[in-house]
Amino acid sequence: MPPRAWPQVRPPTRTVPEALAGSVDMLQRGEGPVVVVHAVAPAAITVGRAQRAQVDPGAAAREGLAVVPRLSGGGPVLWDDDLIAIDIVIPAGHRLLPADVVSAYRWVGEAVASALGGLGIPGARAVPPVEARAWPRGVAGAMCFGGLSPWEVVVGDRKVVGLSQVRRQAGGIIQVGVPMRLDAGRLARAVGAPTGAADDLAARTASLADLSPGVGRDQATDALVAALT
Repeated sequence: MPPRAWPQVRPPTRTVPEALAGSVDMLQRGEGPVVVVHAVAPAAITVGRAQRAQVDPGAAAREGLAVVPRLSGGGPVLWDDDLIAIDIVIPAGHRLLPADVVSAYRWVGEAVASALGGLGIPGARAVPPVEARAWPRGVAGAMCFGGLSPWEVVVGDRKVVGLSQVRRQAGGIIQVGVPMRLDAGRLARAVGAPTGAADDLAARTASLADLSPGVGRDQATDALVAALT
């Protein structure tokens, strides 16, 4: 008998803080394993707590964006309608949430790479730790999609998928972000990034619209969820 797919939930559109808190509440209530597909409004910049000082709130405000800290780590992300954002809520002790935080990303990255291949995007692969840590950093390196972490997904030398993780006694949340499109200029302006950061970010990131223009958001989301569950 094939394994039973994990349940998925697609809450109604919420604010970014409500979306982040909702997944944590599910974890604390012991509702995992479950895959949560988010829809948010208005757009915001979300950033790891330790990296919040990297974002200029005045610059973000000029772009009409709030800065929202998230419990996971990582650089700033523009969370808007063009970002497919999926949380995987996993209870403590589950085999797909090993104690080693880096190892916990491996199956997620490989599943996402497989989903992208199924969407007609050749060459998508999850990057192992040694290679990821040797990836050259540019002027956009402080932004999530300007750097590369272990088991994130690339096509060629361009990043397609960002991963982050929350750990609690009750278990963990693996956060997956896949841009349908990426407004590198707006993100760079909103975080007060140095000159050249927007161009560097655009060169290092590949959105689904870049890689497969005929794939729509719903089709891409369904493929990702199917692979992850």
